[in-house]
Amino acid sequence: MNRVCPVFVSTYPPEQCGLATFTKDSADAIDLVAGRPVSSVIAIEKTRSLSGARGRIVHVIDNSQRGSYGEAARIVNEGPWDVVSLQHEFGLYPGEWGAEVLQFVRQCKKPLVTTLHTLPSHPAELPRGLIRELAARSETTIVMTKVAETLLRSVYGVSSAAVRIIPHGVPTVPFQRDRSRREELGLAGHRVLCTFGLINPGKGLESMIRAMPAIVAECPEAIYCIVGVTHPQVKRQSGEIYREQLVELAQSLGMSNNIRFVNEYLSLPELIGYLQSCDIFVTPYPGKDQIASGTMAYAMAAVGAVVSTPYLYAQEVLAAGRGLIVPFSSDSALSEAVLRYIVEPELIESTRRLAYRYTQSMFWPHVGRQYLQVFEGASVLAEFSRSKARMIASGGNRPQTAATPARQ
Repeated sequence: MNRVCPVFVSTYPPEQCGLATFTKDSADAIDLVAGRPVSSVIAIEKTRSLSGARGRIVHVIDNSQRGSYGEAARIVNEGPWDVVSLQHEFGLYPGEWGAEVLQFVRQCKKPLVTTLHTLPSHPAELPRGLIRELAARSETTIVMTKVAETLLRSVYGVSSAAVRIIPHGVPTVPFQRDRSRREELGLAGHRVLCTFGLINPGKGLESMIRAMPAIVAECPEAIYCIVGVTHPQVKRQSGEIYREQLVELAQSLGMSNNIRFVNEYLSLPELIGYLQSCDIFVTPYPGKDQIASGTMAYAMAAVGAVVSTPYLYAQEVLAAGRGLIVPFSSDSALSEAVLRYIVEPELIESTRRLAYRYTQSMFWPHVGRQYLQVFEGASVLAEFSRSKARMIASGGNRPQTAATPARQ
C-alpha cells in the first residue's frame, strides 16, 4: 500500500514543551512504520526561533502575525501532503481560547485528523463550540483515553463514530531497569522519588515538598528529584520566581539535603536514565481536567510505581492496581502513599508489573502504526467524498464501490 504523507501542525523541537516532544516522537514512529520519511511539520513558534530549523519543518507559524493560520492553510492546500495532523491544546493557538486555529481548519482543503490534548470537563460556551467545530471539520478526532472519549460525547456532543482512542506513546523500554547510572547521578544509597517535566505553578510541587518531612522521618535516605527546567513561557513572563519559591520552601522545612532540583532539559536517553534510577514517581497535580500526560505515561513504563492525584488521565491509567491515587492537595496522603510503597516492596513489584503490562501497547511503534492507519483511512474517506461530490455535480450516478469506507 502506498503510505500517506501527513503534515503535522504543532510545536516542534527546538521548542521545549511536551507537545513538541510528542509531535517529534509521533512523526518518528510513523516514519518507522512507513519504512521511509513521510512526515512533515508546520511548526508553531512560541518561545524559540525556528528560522534555522531543518529536516521535517516545512513552514513556521508566527503566532504574533495576523493571518498566519490562513497562510498555513494555503501552504497545506498547495503542498504534497495527503492528510493534516492537527495537534490541539488550549493555550497553543492565539485568540480567545485559541480561536484563531479555526482560521486554519476552515480554509484547509486537505483531510484533517485532530488530536485533542486538553478538554475541560465543564467548558464555557466558546471552548465547547470550538471543540465541536474542530471535531465536525475533522475526518477523525483522536483522544488518548476512554474518559476523554466519554467527555467528548456527553459534554461536547461529538459522535463516538468519529472518535478514535490512541494512547499516548512511550519509548520502548525493558521491564528490567538499568540502574547503572545511580552512582553517576549521585543517587546511590538513596530511596529515590521523582517528578519530571517543565516546571510551572500548575504542577502542585509545593504539596509534595511539604510531604517530604513526614517521609524523611520514616525513611532518612529518601531524596526527591524535581527534574526539569522552568516552562519557557512561565520563565519569559515571571523569570524563575516559582522555582525560587520552591527552593525556599524546601529550605524552610529543613529538606535541602532531601530535595534536589535538576534544572536541566534532558535528552531522552538522559531522562530514561533518571527514571530507571528512580524508585517511586509522583504527579501531585492540583487540576482535575488533564486528559493526557506524557510524564505519567513515561513514568509508568520506566518507573512503574506511581503516586498521583486523581486527574482524569491518572484515574484511567492507574486503575486496577497500576498505581496509587491520593486526594488533591493532601500532603499527608502523598506521604502515606509514598511510605506505603517503601515499607511494602511486594507492592512496588506487583504495581510495576501491572503498569508495564499496560504500557506495552503504548510503545511508540504500536502507536505510530495506529496513527498511520487513521491517516490512511482519512485520506481514503476524503477521496471517496470528493469522488461522490464530483459525480453528483456532473449529474452521474453514485460511484460504484464494494463498500462505503467507514470513519476510523
